[in-house]
Amino acid sequence: MNRRIAIAALALAALFGLVRPALAAVDELLLCLPGFPGTPAQAQPYIDKMLRHLEQKLGKPEGSISGVYLSDGVEADRAIKNKRPSVALVGPSILAANHKALGMKVIAKLEVAGRSQETYSIVAKKGGVSSVAGLAGKRLSGVVVNDEKFVVNVLLDKAVPMGSLQLVPQKRPLKSLRDVARGEADAAVVDQSVVDSMQELPEAADLVVIYTAKAVPAPAVVVMGDGLADAKALSGALVGMCGRPDGKELCKTLTLTSITAATDKDYKELLDRYGR
Repeated sequence: MNRRIAIAALALAALFGLVRPALAAVDELLLCLPGFPGTPAQAQPYIDKMLRHLEQKLGKPEGSISGVYLSDGVEADRAIKNKRPSVALVGPSILAANHKALGMKVIAKLEVAGRSQETYSIVAKKGGVSSVAGLAGKRLSGVVVNDEKFVVNVLLDKAVPMGSLQLVPQKRPLKSLRDVARGEADAAVVDQSVVDSMQELPEAADLVVIYTAKAVPAPAVVVMGDGLADAKALSGALVGMCGRPDGKELCKTLTLTSITAATDKDYKELLDRYGR
């Protein structure tokens, strides 16, 4: 199982385990991370381990907290809208699309292995689409294309009109590259990890990066609904955790550079780009 899933799951476990009094009512957690590796089934053992840890820390009966990891953008967006959990870990596309409608409040941000941002690029077939403007009317595949407003306003900087893209949501970044290589899409949106490994992929031999978007912030921990009352306690517990005796070794094990308190202001640029 890719370490990023374990990091995300255990980071939440560590995070919430420090605030027993504030989160005694938590009964569901969602990790909505479009484009992250693995399937819900593969991730569930890590999620279950996290949940049992939380139950112990919170003094709750075993099996009383449920949780799920969703790396499919369409499923993640649908789940957070339908379930509206009190606490969630959300990727930038999910945050931007639901922040206002669901009344989300950012309380923390994660830096993993020194990275606090993600960069997305547009990959096309050599001899095909060669510019962002040329994407109008074309098929664009990707794991974060379930929300056209995020794609157009945030990733493409409004270089194409809203409604001009034929979006092809996928569950795996590599499937998007294969879509382009096989002529099933004209371009793909992929993150930096995929771009870095393209030379190792046979299907990417005839593909080229035609555009790199402005970076977006790393996933945020958010509260909403009943969770809003716990925001202050959670935020206070998170600040400096990786430098304290009770969290230093855990952060090192999880390759977390820092867990820092955050607010909506830290994601203001993203939200402004989305809403313009």
